[in-house]
Amino acid sequence: MKQGSVLGWCQEARKVPLNKALVGKEYPPQPYAIKAEESKKYAYGYNEDLPLFSDESRPGGIVAPPMFGVKYAGVTIAQAFFDPDFQVNFARLVHGEQDMEFLEAVKPGDVITTIARIASAVEKSTGEIFVIETNSKNQTGQPVLRCLGTFFIRGKPSGSGSKEPEALPERTYRFTQDMKVREDQTYIYAEGSGDHNPIHVDPAFAKQVGLPGIILQGLCTMAFCFKTVQDQASRHDPLKIRRLRVRFAKPVLPLDTVTTRGWIEEKRPGLTVFGVDGVNQRGDTVIKNGLAHVAD
Repeated sequence: MKQGSVLGWCQEARKVPLNKALVGKEYPPQPYAIKAEESKKYAYGYNEDLPLFSDESRPGGIVAPPMFGVKYAGVTIAQAFFDPDFQVNFARLVHGEQDMEFLEAVKPGDVITTIARIASAVEKSTGEIFVIETNSKNQTGQPVLRCLGTFFIRGKPSGSGSKEPEALPERTYRFTQDMKVREDQTYIYAEGSGDHNPIHVDPAFAKQVGLPGIILQGLCTMAFCFKTVQDQASRHDPLKIRRLRVRFAKPVLPLDTVTTRGWIEEKRPGLTVFGVDGVNQRGDTVIKNGLAHVAD
């Protein structure tokens, strides 16, 4: 989404409830041609340097990062976001959760077609939650990606706003990895992902809607998690990661350090299910309820 169009939409957004009658609505298929330069730019956006994503001279060429699906599927999701009948209020919109199933490798030269539908929309005491499901196939009809994106439209604050600190269970972490957020990370990731929402690239706008300043795209934080699982649990083979699900618990700021941690939840034949979370340098949980399915 381009910054100008999002800003304009935010300025015009009506403070009306989501149109829940649109639940189940499916949007027209959107084809997307995968280009090497775009997939490499996406990898750079979350500090990925794996040759599989960047070295076009390697035998077999390169593949797109599995998380690049947020770019080609995002084009389709935008149809729901900007559907005037659905009535999304962008000024109060935050990304709550993301669940991605990686079904097949995507390479430059592929043409990926994605269909999006509004899976649910419900009202809570604190706002409204809606879920967009996308299903993507390549030019041969092979499914390559399924996503569930959960989004939250903040309502008016209620009560004191204070919460008791969440008690975390005792865990034996099998891996941890730190990722430093660059000062310009939100801008770099915006170029690679297409997410130019002004809360990520316009400090004045971010403060205007109640944030401390620009915040890192939630999907970039998720990409940090993906890289940790790839580096620490799949022996640097991203294609062994079959699913990644996260909940975005707290905004990540430029110059923060995100520590992604993983533990074993379950062993299945040929597959390990890891629990995943993420904390910043202040000890705040920024990613919670994460799951990563990694093939043996």
